[in-house]
Amino acid sequence: MAIVSDLEAWVEAGGDRSRHDLLARAGRIATFTDGDGRVLAAIHPDRPDVGTVGDWVGSVDVLRAAEAWLQEQGCRGAEGPALLAPWFPYGANLGPYEQPPVSFEPTERGDRWTAADYRQIARYVSIVTGHDVQIKAGMDRAAALGSRGWRLDPIETGPSSSVTPEAFDSVFRIVHDLADRAFSDVRGYLPVDAAVVAAFYRPLVSQLDPRLALIARDPKGNPAGFVLGAPDLAQPSRNWFQILTLAVAPEHRSSGVATWMVAAVHQAARRAGYAAGVHALIRIDVDGIEDTTWFRGDVVRRYAMYGRTW
Repeated sequence: MAIVSDLEAWVEAGGDRSRHDLLARAGRIATFTDGDGRVLAAIHPDRPDVGTVGDWVGSVDVLRAAEAWLQEQGCRGAEGPALLAPWFPYGANLGPYEQPPVSFEPTERGDRWTAADYRQIARYVSIVTGHDVQIKAGMDRAAALGSRGWRLDPIETGPSSSVTPEAFDSVFRIVHDLADRAFSDVRGYLPVDAAVVAAFYRPLVSQLDPRLALIARDPKGNPAGFVLGAPDLAQPSRNWFQILTLAVAPEHRSSGVATWMVAAVHQAARRAGYAAGVHALIRIDVDGIEDTTWFRGDVVRRYAMYGRTW
């Protein structure tokens, strides 16, 4: 079969129609397939000169077809694996592979992107860490912030073992606004309407653990940060949890809020019986020497984002 840009054919090749439709609400989307392989290309309205390529399965030829479309649309390069903007899944897995996969982590291997003439443009690590070292690191911060009237609120207030859709909807705007402000100066950040992001992640909300999902509020009660945690359901016998994302409002950076939230989550996780925690996809310097001294844990996996220009 020749390579075609046809949504129905892409779906038949394994593409996710609902994911396509959601992304199309936020940017220009095109799909390509040769019947077996597939790829999804996207262009964000705020970054018309660099597109993304993701959901790449099969030969490099379908990837090249997506790149050709991006060129036709005026893009001078592409990044991947990615789906339009960093609000959605991104990154390739570089190993080590001694530990089995963790829930939600990228599993696509990075070497195929290198073979397709892409270079690393961002690097990340996930670390596994015990509770005590994280709790100890946050004790002084917790005392200082608490004495000034700061507090941590759970996002689920009812007696539920999971985050309910109602709780998710009630706090999502807060979380989205905090993330938008916290990450706006990060290289590659692109805004996406809250309704689109909420619709993308709503099916996964039940996998959060309400004990590990917190909103930090300043002495006036204003939201100042959040942390979202979830069990590692990929390997239940490991009894790990994950910190999927964490953000602090720019005006409160370097105030200890992040350390306090991490300590609080580990304290809750220890009470809940989790053996250890994974801090997922921490961004590190792409060009410099990897500094692991501040992680307070061991690297369990490395990841990368890739880019190509033409």
